[in-house]
Formats: sequence, C-alpha cells, structure tokens
Amino acid sequence: MNDLTQLIPIAAGVMISPLPIVAAVALLLSARGRANGLAFVAASVVVLFAWTLLGGLTASRAGAGHSDGDDLVVLIITAVLALGFLVLAVTSWLGRPRAGQPAQTPSWLAVADTLTPVRSAGLGALMGVTNAKNIPLALKAGALVGSHDLPVAAVVGVSAVFAVGASLALILLVLLAASRSQRIGAALQRLKSELIAHNAIIMSVLFALLAASEIGHLLHALIR
Repeated sequence: MNDLTQLIPIAAGVMISPLPIVAAVALLLSARGRANGLAFVAASVVVLFAWTLLGGLTASRAGAGHSDGDDLVVLIITAVLALGFLVLAVTSWLGRPRAGQPAQTPSWLAVADTLTPVRSAGLGALMGVTNAKNIPLALKAGALVGSHDLPVAAVVGVSAVFAVGASLALILLVLLAASRSQRIGAALQRLKSELIAHNAIIMSVLFALLAASEIGHLLHALIR
C-alpha cells in the first residue's frame, strides 16, 4: 500500500508553477483585482480537484478487491511521469531564451486588465486543463489516494484537501493582495517580471527534479 505522505512532495511540485502564478498576479493587479484573482484561483482549484478525483476513482475501480491492481496503476503512472518529465525538461531547456534575448511574454497578459471575473475563471480553468506538469501530478496524487481502498466519500475529501493544499501559493497571493498595500503590489509586480524572465529555466530544473523523483519511486517499487 502506498503512503499518503507522498502527496506532500506532489503538492509541492504542483505549487511551483510560474505561469499560473504570473496569471494570478496579473489579475490581482488589474482593475477588478480581488474579484478576478478569486475567480481565477477558485477555477484553478476546482480543475485540479477534478483531475485528482479522476485519478482516485480510476485507481479505486482498477484495484477493487485486490492491492495488486492498485499498485500496478500507480506503477504505470510513475513510469509515464518519469519519461514525460524527462522529455519536458529537455524541451524546456532547449526552448529557453538565448543570451541577450528577452523572454517571450504570454500574449494573454496584455488583456489581463480587461478581463471580467467570469473570463478570469475561464482562464483559470483553461490553464488547469492544459498544464502539462500539473495534470499528471494530480492524476498520480489521485491514484495514490485511490490505492488505499477508501470509500468514495473519503477519496473525494482527500482529493479536495490535496487540491487546496497544492494551490496554497495562489491562495496566499490572493490573501496578500487583499491588503491593498502599495509595497505588496510592487513586490507582486517584481515577482511577475522575474517569473516571466526565468520561466524556462525554472521549469527545466523543476521537470528534471520531478523526473528524478519519479525514477526513484519507480526503482523502489521494482526492487522492493
């Protein structure tokens, strides 16, 4: 049976996501800052919860009545994640800006100030269903939860807790922005600029670390 404490590093991996943080900061600095930020974060949490629950229910059904099915699902997801993160690490590194070249600013940032709360929620949902890093991590987290033969209600509850925990960085940004402090606003603006400038390198390192972690879990599962 897999240990649910493995959810903690997975949540940390989800939390370190430069572009969603950049989007949240940009929305919080917009004219409808508080409403837009809340809508974006709420949609992000809901989508993350949906992916996690999908992984949990799938693993629960695959391993119903026997632990071998549970372990096989987690093992397959771990192997796929290890390979996928290696590919993403190389792709992110190769796509980084060359020396002297500015990082490409996402086009949607130009219209962030004009978004309504509804469209901000749509942006959060869109980023949640297209995030190449967070989707597989959420599915694995769900698979770990589902491998414990928990009742459906418990799988739903743990998946919800994971989604909220993995979104703490975004939630914290909303709470900080609620103070309407000029110093915090300036700090958020600097954070946005730095994350845009170094996004490719941050993601390359993060993908490499995630790949190494998944390879370690895979080797441990195979030799135990």
